[in-house]
Amino acid sequence: MATRRPTKRNAPKGTPRPGGAVPRRGMAARSAKPRPSVLGGGSSGAARAQRRAVAVPQRGVRAGVGRPVAAGRKVAKVATVRAAASAKATDFSPRLPHFGKRAKDKAGAPSETPAPRTRKGSAESTQVAGRVRIAIIVGIVVAAILLVVLLGYLLLSYTPAFTITHVRAQGTEHVSAENVEKLAGLPEGSTLLNLDEDAVVKNLRKNPWVGNVTFEKQFPDSLNIVVEERRADALVVMSTGDVAWYLSSDNTWIEPVTIQVAEGQSRDSVALAMAQQAGAVLVTDVPSTVSPVAGSTATDDVLKAVESYRNELGQDISSQIVSFSASSLEGIRCTLSSGVEIALGSPSNISSKESVIKEILDQYAGKITYINVRVPSKPSFRKVDSDYVGQGSGTSGTDYAYGDPSASSSAAASSGIAGESRGSGQTSADGDSTSGDGTDGT
Repeated sequence: MATRRPTKRNAPKGTPRPGGAVPRRGMAARSAKPRPSVLGGGSSGAARAQRRAVAVPQRGVRAGVGRPVAAGRKVAKVATVRAAASAKATDFSPRLPHFGKRAKDKAGAPSETPAPRTRKGSAESTQVAGRVRIAIIVGIVVAAILLVVLLGYLLLSYTPAFTITHVRAQGTEHVSAENVEKLAGLPEGSTLLNLDEDAVVKNLRKNPWVGNVTFEKQFPDSLNIVVEERRADALVVMSTGDVAWYLSSDNTWIEPVTIQVAEGQSRDSVALAMAQQAGAVLVTDVPSTVSPVAGSTATDDVLKAVESYRNELGQDISSQIVSFSASSLEGIRCTLSSGVEIALGSPSNISSKESVIKEILDQYAGKITYINVRVPSKPSFRKVDSDYVGQGSGTSGTDYAYGDPSASSSAAASSGIAGESRGSGQTSADGDSTSGDGTDGT
């Protein structure tokens, strides 16, 4: 009769539970003292499960002895599951919560574990938060201070504490102190805090001589007005009449002036003397289309051309110019202090024209009376033959050193020098008339 296998209910005390190791037949029963694990572990549950998984397949080596091999495989599977559960129970690594169905990791991709928060990172976050709080507090305090200052300024602006009762002005050559005070036109009840300075400047510039204006406030009730006068930069002689206009350096028409010509004088010579006295350059022969208005800006093309030449010519040439003739853009000429007349033409290729002028003046120093650089690539000039002949006065823009054009042309043809027109019948330095060969013509 086969022996019944004990179960969990009817097994006596000390009998191994189902699934445990079964003593081999023909061998003595296992002692109560646990043996060391074949895997090197202790007597824990995981170690016993591993030992059972290794021991079970050995029972099926002999045919017909012990359990079938299939039963041993089942026991081994159960032991493996139990070992995994035991290892999981002892794993205390942190895990993130998840919701819903967990996505499967890609094959071979390492699991992402959040980096633990270090003490240094926590300290840096605390410092940043502290700085932000300090910045917010400082901003609030500054805004509050500015608001208080603004409210105080508005309140003081409309109180009679700083009402202007004394106005002082400094006069200039063409604008008196009384005129400045009268033109200022301060509204009644104006204070040093609510003074409309732009309106006062606008009133003062009704006089075209007034340039820059500054205000000096002396609390509690005094105001000083300092006026900087415009500088006359040019004296423009009109095409008709004996009237000339002062033009400022910012191209503003200032005021007209009458040219008083005495007997034996020319209008241009008197105008030149007036311009030099004012430290300005003389501009003559302007077209009749030029119509100045005091305080307005000069927008005429010929005057803009003259300004271009004055700004772009080098100091060596511009400092010698005493007058311009501006009948048209192509007819612009200038006269140097030495009396040399230069035909400039329209304001183009100014640097090239300047180079040609310097070269001719240096090559024929003291001999030149006229230079034409309207086309700088093909310049022409006139020079005197005699060492006793001067260059001419040049004060009014007229070439006094040049005589009869027909005689000058014949002299140039006989000389055979290209690009030169040698003067004949010139006026000598002492006023005597000389012929083209430099001999005395008297």
